[in-house]
Amino acid sequence: MVNARMNRPLDGMSVLIVDDEVIIGMMLCSEIVRAGGTSIGPVTSVADALIEIESRAIDAVILDAKLVDGSGADLAVYLDERRIPYVVVSGYDSANLPKGLRKAPFIAKPISLPILMEAIESLRRPKAAARSSKPVDPETGITDACGLPPTG
Repeated sequence: MVNARMNRPLDGMSVLIVDDEVIIGMMLCSEIVRAGGTSIGPVTSVADALIEIESRAIDAVILDAKLVDGSGADLAVYLDERRIPYVVVSGYDSANLPKGLRKAPFIAKPISLPILMEAIESLRRPKAAARSSKPVDPETGITDACGLPPTG
């Protein structure tokens, strides 16, 4: 079982691929499936990404900085509001990324697939914490039923 997990690190994750280069997006889709995830896309625009996000559950996004209808930073605002984690991939140097993309994990193109898979796997959040905006006690992992931090 541990070996299966190591060979399929994205098992059970649905990952949306948003990249203006369709060939790269298709390659990333294949790699997501090979790693055990469900690939969605590729899509090349903010508009198409929004349609996918509104129509299904998305666990993580691979987001290019440059898209056919604008910047990945525009989509990043939407992802942040919905607490959908993402990894930025770009041919730009990280220092030249739009400001809204600089806080996310960054993978430079040409993409190192092992590093990308590790970055996506690191975005995996415990399901209970992801569904709740209530405070979680870091020691016990328990959320107070009223949304208050656990006491004493």
